[in-house]
Amino acid sequence: MPVNTRSKKVAIIGAGPAGLVAARECLREGLEIQVFEKLDKVGGIWQYSEEVEDDLLGQNSCTAVHGSLYASLRTNLPRKLMAFLDFPFEPKKVDSQFVGHKVVLEYLESFVEQFDLYQFVEFNREVKRVSPIGLGRWKVIVDSEETEFDAVMVCNGHFSNPRVAKIEGLENFQGLLMHSHNYRSPERFEGKRVSLLGAAASATDLALEINGVADQVYWCAEKHAQNDIGGDIVRCPSVIRFGENYIELTDNNKITELDAFIFCTGYNFEFPFLEDGIVNVVDNWVHPLYLHMIPIHHPTIAIMGMLYSIIPFPLTELQSRWFAQTVSGKIHQLPALTMEDWFQMHLADLKASGRKQRNFHKMGPEQFSYMNLLARDTGSTPLPDWFEPLSGDVRIQRYENPLGFRNLSYSIGNKTI
Repeated sequence: MPVNTRSKKVAIIGAGPAGLVAARECLREGLEIQVFEKLDKVGGIWQYSEEVEDDLLGQNSCTAVHGSLYASLRTNLPRKLMAFLDFPFEPKKVDSQFVGHKVVLEYLESFVEQFDLYQFVEFNREVKRVSPIGLGRWKVIVDSEETEFDAVMVCNGHFSNPRVAKIEGLENFQGLLMHSHNYRSPERFEGKRVSLLGAAASATDLALEINGVADQVYWCAEKHAQNDIGGDIVRCPSVIRFGENYIELTDNNKITELDAFIFCTGYNFEFPFLEDGIVNVVDNWVHPLYLHMIPIHHPTIAIMGMLYSIIPFPLTELQSRWFAQTVSGKIHQLPALTMEDWFQMHLADLKASGRKQRNFHKMGPEQFSYMNLLARDTGSTPLPDWFEPLSGDVRIQRYENPLGFRNLSYSIGNKTI
């Protein structure tokens, strides 16, 4: 009987960080790839644009904008952690470990050049539909063209569809309403009374930056993730109601005479091109997935980089390596029942902890054992000994010193960075 030596063909959706490292890992496994990117450049979310949407809340925009970067953004992770595991992040003439978005984009572009990936990327090509066609294979419609693939890697990014909390009376507010997705710089808030809602990195950055020009900044959150960030920023509990020019808080106080309100409340996961039934998405809980990436009943498609509170580049690198090796046959696919057991066990852990279902994909410290599991399965070197301690040190300083943590030195064994 003749042996089938045909190289398996993989569709990669997106040419941001996840899609680029997915391409590199597939090529290392001898797989044939096509990378579909709907924009005209690589980099995904790290492509900065001044453009914003006509609806600043991002809910009913006539033309959606992919990017969510603000002009002043600097990473909240050091380069030493951010880098892909075998491609150091050492830009010329840059000393800081916490760099601006332009430097990150240049790093990604150098990654593409180093591994000669441009030849595989098809720009201005939008994936319209991904459908299973039996025997683990897929039909992918790009624009109006149909192609069949043996596997699909979904790397479309998760920072483009703004998530806005449902709060009573929002439609009554007469001031400026915005999601951080459409924030670029603080000038429009000069002399204004501004409130922000959110507890993560973008809320911290925007509160600090806008405070430099605004009359007063009120930072609202269910639970603030940082210590007092200084200045005259007023920290408040969360919001329960809007009026024409005010908000009511969970402690029954009001903030009046507001000119603007900014939602820093994250993003919705969306996969509009996936045929129904591949995954279910309910309030950012994508299920049922094995290892947070493999639909249990469709093991030849992977949803990449969906985890959060993580160090994304190396984690996605290991995810991509793991999936590429399942496609090439180095790693054997597990039975659906085994994958279902893993999913149900982690779902039970979530419920027992009292965490919200939408936080199923939140990792935090669990990411290190997860990455080492993927490294073990793929025959890769485990994370270096300094990796987790450095991450912990940075996390502590982000909380205790949100104004200055980017200017500190950090230890790696006997060295400092």
